Amino acid sequence: MTLQDQMNRLLDAAPDISLLAFGDLSSGLILNWAARAPCPREGLDLLGEQAARCFALMGPDRLDGTVAGPAMIHFTEHETRIFVRAGTGPDEAGPQDSGFDDVVCAVCDAGAELEPLFHAACDLASKIAGTA
Repeated sequence: MTLQDQMNRLLDAAPDISLLAFGDLSSGLILNWAARAPCPREGLDLLGEQAARCFALMGPDRLDGTVAGPAMIHFTEHETRIFVRAGTGPDEAGPQDSGFDDVVCAVCDAGAELEPLFHAACDLASKIAGTA
């Protein structure tokens, strides 16, 4: 099953997710996505940049100058964004492990129950990394 198929499958199974994206944290770019409605490239670019900032891997406005853990949840008035790193941490893998820079972003409705959506995003990240 391709990455696009996996994202479409999760999007179909989780009505509270409006957009799923796969990106590269080191560049802040979204590489692939699935959405319920059209999403302009500018919105995807901002999502990729936010993911990178959340994990403190780019930009002068890093959160605290350190690399955070494997997942972050960002709340706004209108939506909740779940960011999950794919792969393993730098302590468990060598510097050649580019999977650690991969991220899954799930944009969810503000009132959505987060636990199942968080687990679904984690499962997708694990599948992408080949650890599931």
